[in-house]
Amino acid sequence: MSTLFIIGNGFDRAHGLKTSYWDFRNYLEKYAEEFLVQLENMYNIAPFERLDKRFKKNRCIQNRRDDAIYEALWKDFEYGLGEVNEAEMLDYSETIVNDLVLDSGPVAIKDTLDVYWTEQYGFITQLNEYVTKWIKQVRLYKATPIKFTFIDNSEDYFFTFNYTSVLERIYRIPSNHILHIHGGLCPYCDESPVLGHGNEKKIKEYRKKADGASEEYDEGRESIFSAIADYYERTLKNTSKCIVFQNAFFRQLMNVDNVDIIGHSFGKVDIPYFAYLKRCISKDAHWRFYYYSSEDQNAAKKAVEELKIDNRNYKILHSDYFWR
Repeated sequence: MSTLFIIGNGFDRAHGLKTSYWDFRNYLEKYAEEFLVQLENMYNIAPFERLDKRFKKNRCIQNRRDDAIYEALWKDFEYGLGEVNEAEMLDYSETIVNDLVLDSGPVAIKDTLDVYWTEQYGFITQLNEYVTKWIKQVRLYKATPIKFTFIDNSEDYFFTFNYTSVLERIYRIPSNHILHIHGGLCPYCDESPVLGHGNEKKIKEYRKKADGASEEYDEGRESIFSAIADYYERTLKNTSKCIVFQNAFFRQLMNVDNVDIIGHSFGKVDIPYFAYLKRCISKDAHWRFYYYSSEDQNAAKKAVEELKIDNRNYKILHSDYFWR
């Protein structure tokens, strides 16, 4: 019998690695500022010039600004990606359409608008490219083992949401016992890093609206509805697709009788993975949810309810117990 360890970003951060969503934002601010400005603009966050003389010497103002940005988008970045400022996109599209000369109403303009929206919102296709570049510059040489039972562990299995190679390089765990469900870096993972939301309802909603506008020959609304659906689609993290491609790993989990979840915030985007893992392992498996903050503790309680785990088969513990 063996244990399945489900590893979240808190695991890497416990090893001193700067791998939080905010660390990713800091990377973008330093190396891809134009992309960051375009991205945050989609979520109603205006650009901020740190070198402005009014703010350069006032760290307090900068901190308040950072806190507001963090709460607005980066606290739960993947969830936030699925909540774009649709109202502004729609208002902007109406302005563009009204500025066109239309003798016969909003027809014969779709091709022109489609090209325009691609230029306006197509930048988002670079998101995962920047994620890969960011992870490549995270240095593991400062990290040392702190969970000694992991060293050379070839008995247990590791389902990680992280992109780094901490498990392989720091703990020397065999790669065939590790699944980087959202990709990682060569040579330990063949799939590139993927970051995104799980809001498929938005895609379906705007595809339906686009179809309705098409039936009414309203090419202006059809075009913008399609553009919004495209944006959501480009930032979607397709959990079903990720699962299908990794069946070989899941088949190894039949004899797992313990599940330890560490460093994860139990966000809604990733709950489908927990549900699928529950179906792969023993129905009597014992689950241990380790939390770091009170917010994570509450999220763990909600996850237990959603997964319908029997009261006798789980514990919710502070992460200090995991690292002992």
